[in-house]
Amino acid sequence: MKRTAILFYTLLPLLLLIGSGQALARKQWTEKQAWKWQEEVGVIKGFNEPNPAYPSMTRVDVLCKAHEVGLNSVRFWVRGRTSDDQIRYIQQMIDDADQFGMTVSPVISCVADNYWRNRGKQPMQEYEATVRKVIRAFAKEKRIVFWDLWNEPRYEDKAETYEQMDILEQMVQWCRDENPIQPLTSSIIWATIKRNSKSLKRMAEVESMMDIHNFHYYNCALNFSKNINDMMDYLQEIGSRPMVATECLTRTNGSGIARTFAAFSKYKVNFYIWGLYINDCNWEARWGRSTYDPYGPMFHNILYSDGTAYDSREIAMIKNYRFASPGEELYPGLEITERWNHKRAWQWMATGPLKGRAAQTLYLGTTQLPGYNAVSLKLSYRDWVTDSTAFFNNLEEQLSLAATNRLTVMPVLLTDDDFNAPHLSLAEYVGTVIGKYYCDTRIKAWELYHHPGEKVTAASALRELITLIFRHARNQYANQPLTMTPYVQVKPFAPDFNYWGALVHGHRAGWDYLTYGGGSSAELCYQIWSLSDIIAFSSAQKAPETGWLASICYRFGRPIFCTEWNAPAVEDIVPTLERFAISQLHWFSGQEISSELLDNFAFKQISTQRQVTEGIF
Repeated sequence: MKRTAILFYTLLPLLLLIGSGQALARKQWTEKQAWKWQEEVGVIKGFNEPNPAYPSMTRVDVLCKAHEVGLNSVRFWVRGRTSDDQIRYIQQMIDDADQFGMTVSPVISCVADNYWRNRGKQPMQEYEATVRKVIRAFAKEKRIVFWDLWNEPRYEDKAETYEQMDILEQMVQWCRDENPIQPLTSSIIWATIKRNSKSLKRMAEVESMMDIHNFHYYNCALNFSKNINDMMDYLQEIGSRPMVATECLTRTNGSGIARTFAAFSKYKVNFYIWGLYINDCNWEARWGRSTYDPYGPMFHNILYSDGTAYDSREIAMIKNYRFASPGEELYPGLEITERWNHKRAWQWMATGPLKGRAAQTLYLGTTQLPGYNAVSLKLSYRDWVTDSTAFFNNLEEQLSLAATNRLTVMPVLLTDDDFNAPHLSLAEYVGTVIGKYYCDTRIKAWELYHHPGEKVTAASALRELITLIFRHARNQYANQPLTMTPYVQVKPFAPDFNYWGALVHGHRAGWDYLTYGGGSSAELCYQIWSLSDIIAFSSAQKAPETGWLASICYRFGRPIFCTEWNAPAVEDIVPTLERFAISQLHWFSGQEISSELLDNFAFKQISTQRQVTEGIF
């Protein structure tokens, strides 16, 4: 009897709780439970905040477009003065998203928002009542994929960080008491991991209480993705649980869709990109910048206001995103993924034609270039190795002199003369130089390598070096386009050859008239042009042959540079310039061009008549 009474009174609180209709408190999910959740919900591909592109666009319109581009979840800040207001807001978001089969991830913002207004005396009972009521209202709602309890609590070694961790720890317990079926998270880890940080230990303790890992990272491409890999490794050290990056996507530092997904897919990371449409939040400009000024590339968001994709390649990546199998590479290297799209390349060259001088080793301090607006400058890898300080001092002097003379500069970084140096050292040289001047508007473009294969015959090694050079150059995420000039020319035409007629619609001709030397080939040429932002070639041939080579370059749909032009005879200068004008082709001449021709050179508008079929077919 005594044992029965003890058991009764032991169970009485539990019986009263059940009788009252309140939920039984739950514990933290085990790792097995967390991974079962991941299996059930599948890969989460979401975005933050469904803001409209213009005032009359409804939230349903925004979510419809998000679904159309392959997204399946939306993360949002819970709004409302009272708990009832917040519950209504969440319910409306659930209903709107459900029309398109999308889940939601609410950010419980009431505590974080009020924290700074209540410094010194936090109304914990008020916080608890609100959080409990909101969680309780949706504790069994499967369309909520997880709860985000606090967005970006502080991480510095300051009192605020420790206080916020203490509050967050209590919030976790309040939520567990309501027994929600959704995992509990907070974006505690949202800055580069510094293992010697005093506050990190406390942050890790609270992070270890979460059901799944939730983090933010906007530098996914930094240091060839090493930093983001370090963060994800650190989270898995805390606990082997599913990961969700609830904020990502900043293109200006290379952390666009491709490099972000390349890192995330290997670690099986779910994601929420920041923003969908360009909207009145002005997220398309970098932090601290205003959209009152022109900007580029777009910082956040994936769509222009009219719904057009900023980069159609990104939409395909979103639709096809999945977790990689062990050892599987789902994305090509950054030398491919970070190539500028066509629009960006054309936009960069919108300032007008370059009428340049192929100066090579010309020293600007002793030479005047009236009438020209650009110059190419050959830099020396050996000088950089010997004395990098002197190298950069000299380059800075050249750039300053060029600016004084109103000349934009295209540095030429490598030639076959450098090939026998250690290839990794060559790549590091290219990356270092570009990294120092990555956003310097005095530089119009980077010619990474002039005529690979002109002297070197090791074709396979050349192809590997070209890939390596582009990869290290791309890792700087330069504001200027990258290119190389392949070693290729056109077979001299017979006097009676109708070169125009040979390229008429339906006639098969083009690459068959190209010729190569040394280690160059059609394959090498195609590799270079397929990795370049702008398409480059050189010519010392007559106007017809030069125009033929330009027509092959035109097939790549990008701005074209003739990086070194030397007309074989004076009479070839004018017809070649006419061909350049018609083709809207930028050029760097190795010979003097008269001031009259320089002054009169301008691009000609391209215009095509409608096809008249009567009497033709």
